[in-house]
Amino acid sequence: MLAMLAALVASGCAKAERDGSSLIVLLPRDVQELDPRLTGDAYGHKVSRLLFASLVTLDPDTLAPALDLAEHIDELDPITYRVRLRSGLRFSDGSALDARDVVATFESVVAPAMQSRYASTYRRIARMTIEDPLTVRFTLTGPHATFITDLELPVVREEDRATQLGRLGRSAPVGSGPYVLEARGEGRLRLRANPHWHRGSVKRPSVELLVVRDDNTRALRLLAGAGDVAINAVPPLLLPLFTDDAAFTVQSAPGAGMTYLGLNLEAPVFADRRVRAALAHAIDRDALIRAKLGGRARLADGFLPPQHWAQSPFPAHAYDPARARALLDAAGKRPNASGERIRVALRCGSDRARVSIARAIAAMLAEVGVHVDVRPTETATLIAALNHGQFELSFLQVPEVVEPHLLSWFFGADHIPGPNVEGANRWRLRSAELDAALERGRLTTDRAQRIEAYRTAHRVLHEELPVIPLWHEDVVVIAASRVGAVGVSRLGRFDPLAQ
Repeated sequence: MLAMLAALVASGCAKAERDGSSLIVLLPRDVQELDPRLTGDAYGHKVSRLLFASLVTLDPDTLAPALDLAEHIDELDPITYRVRLRSGLRFSDGSALDARDVVATFESVVAPAMQSRYASTYRRIARMTIEDPLTVRFTLTGPHATFITDLELPVVREEDRATQLGRLGRSAPVGSGPYVLEARGEGRLRLRANPHWHRGSVKRPSVELLVVRDDNTRALRLLAGAGDVAINAVPPLLLPLFTDDAAFTVQSAPGAGMTYLGLNLEAPVFADRRVRAALAHAIDRDALIRAKLGGRARLADGFLPPQHWAQSPFPAHAYDPARARALLDAAGKRPNASGERIRVALRCGSDRARVSIARAIAAMLAEVGVHVDVRPTETATLIAALNHGQFELSFLQVPEVVEPHLLSWFFGADHIPGPNVEGANRWRLRSAELDAALERGRLTTDRAQRIEAYRTAHRVLHEELPVIPLWHEDVVVIAASRVGAVGVSRLGRFDPLAQ
């Protein structure tokens, strides 16, 4: 495969087509939403943070909240916070950004008409008081340890509070991030520098985001000079094309995301936790990391990344096929004449690299008598099927895990997707002990008490296995040497394009 791609480039089959004025960043998927109050897709989330700025951002190395539009944040008591804005802030159209815009943003995200997936988080704000044009006092309904991180919601103009921003065919949104949306079409966005960005001049004054869905075509465009940068957009098996080529720089950093198998606990085949544990013991994660990811990942012991302050890892379910068979026997899943014990369908995304990994996992499970039918599915259809419980096994990735309270979004009983219910507990896990632990972690700002609460949460998840943690993939950035170095964010975000 590598030799064939190199030959195609050498023969001129991948001809560069560009005007040379913009930095071209290649994406594997299109952006669905640009309004930061509505984004649910990974690339919409990343691009929205280039167009809009927040009171706080996330440090790309430590993953801790860092001041952005806010100059000071003071905790006056467990439910009261005073936020002071930087002076002189402006939106990209030159209009002033002040306390009224902040209040309008947080009011809009909970407005029923906006239908924001984030509304439940911000309903914990009881009231907001404008003390002066640069100062807002937030009063919460009760203690909420994640409030500072929650201030990462990007600020929109007061006049846009009821408008869904960034839709195709509509005028470009006005934000206060490093870039302005100059043009948008199917599979293409063109950005230019925001002259009023509060951090000064951007590093790349013109950026074009171009969607190339096929992995090989994406690599070919880079090699042929028809693209400049790929952030987590080239499969590991194609990386040697760039690591051994002086025309490119390849940088990586430990990622904050997690790749996992999700199990539908309401599917009869997974009602017995011994069956779920058997699957975990049947997967050789080390071999998959070496063979499919080129070694660019770390084994996952839980949902949170290694060295996270709230991570309380329990011993991973080690690769042990004999143990897997014994668990299946104990659960009454004995092999038939052909050696098959159970049959399940595995839903995954449709991109080639993920399908290849899913099929490798299926082959490992087949060794212990679990027949897996791999069903690649386009992303939107896949998520809809999972939300409706129309699956048995799924192969997924969460791109960034920073605040441990995110565990409630994925595993809380009140976040099982359904009519008028937002959440990602697609596994249908219901655990009163887990919910209580997550609530204890939310209600206290005491670090030691939060660690203990999340230790309980991790133990329950380890025992119940609604998901099987696989690995934390590195963030890999490929850049053409001619455009200079591009930094790497552990979150896989696009901030380094501007800074």
